[in-house]
Amino acid sequence: MIDWVVIVPIKRFSEGKKRLGDRPDRAQLAEAFARDTLDAVAAAPHVRMLLVTTDDPHLVDDLSLPVAVTVITQGAPGLNNAIASGLRVANDRWPDWGQAVLAGDLPALQPEDLERTFEIAEEIPLGVVADAQGTGTVLLTGQPGVPLLPAFGVGSAMRHRDLGHRLIRGTERLRRDVDTIDDLAAAMRLGVGPHTRAVLETSGLGYEVASGAIATPVRGQARSRYIGRDRRGPDAR
Repeated sequence: MIDWVVIVPIKRFSEGKKRLGDRPDRAQLAEAFARDTLDAVAAAPHVRMLLVTTDDPHLVDDLSLPVAVTVITQGAPGLNNAIASGLRVANDRWPDWGQAVLAGDLPALQPEDLERTFEIAEEIPLGVVADAQGTGTVLLTGQPGVPLLPAFGVGSAMRHRDLGHRLIRGTERLRRDVDTIDDLAAAMRLGVGPHTRAVLETSGLGYEVASGAIATPVRGQARSRYIGRDRRGPDAR
């Protein structure tokens, strides 16, 4: 398999997930979703670099990220600008690796979900994984040397397909981004990561939102390894 640099754009938590409503734990959930997503990416064997782009200059402290993870502050507001900032860095530093852009709100994601998708993505020049509704985008992929064509926003899945990204059928956990209470309940049924679980257990609101529909236990504490350096040697850029 080819190796990948994965770009994860993350919005400042105080401004995120407003569609969850007036929950006192809204900002904490936004952070937890991001941390569970980053843990899963970092533990995927063929991810060689995790590149976080953000509009929050304090994100490193907020997330307690290891210094090995590359974090850059975007130059202009907006999701597509954050992605563009990340792609510029990726193109300059790691031109021989595959590139992927991943949503930062996938609390049920597990490393094997990414590995399975990357096995498919390495066979096609450009790929896209739609969200659970089939309209948004949770993952874009491009083979080494093939520029991604990000066009996020409402209806982005079809827009990415029109631009040449081939649809990849991702796993249910990969496709389950969380914007609404119903999304959160669906993620809980799949099994959320330890950060999201901790927030929900502390607030006491998690099981109520899921309406008692947690058929699968939440995922246990997973050991993540952050991999901002080349696993095969110290000389990678």
